[in-house]
Amino acid sequence: MILRTGAVWLGLLALYLLLAGQVGWHEVATGAVVTGLMTAWTVRIRMLAARHFAYPPGTMRRGGAALAGLVPATARTGRLLLRAGFAGGHPGHAHRRAFLRGREDHPAEAGRRACAVLLASLSPDSFVLRADPGRDEALIHALGRTGPGSDPRWLA
Repeated sequence: MILRTGAVWLGLLALYLLLAGQVGWHEVATGAVVTGLMTAWTVRIRMLAARHFAYPPGTMRRGGAALAGLVPATARTGRLLLRAGFAGGHPGHAHRRAFLRGREDHPAEAGRRACAVLLASLSPDSFVLRADPGRDEALIHALGRTGPGSDPRWLA
């Protein structure tokens, strides 16, 4: 608990300083206070939450792969949109992709589902429209052609 709280505080402070755009004593002091309050809030939410999330092994690997694919996906999306802007037409379409939801009441499965939907929507050329409970599929809007998903437990 103490290590997680320290890691959350450090991560939030780094994010605050990154978004502040400069590092000075005023920003560090303000960031320390603000991130301390935010860390206390996250601890309180975790203690009182009716639904808990846990992140299974492999989540960070999937997140890293999704972040690494942002630059080529952004370039590909830019080319598609430029082509559509000059030649006309609409390159977007909706399609269904297999998405194994897992048990609805299990924290690790809830965390995996949340990460899978977030990572699939992070890319600039697609986002998740629907991932309904009780259905082992997700409706995704994509620009251009998309291949089949590599793992039905993860959409990205």
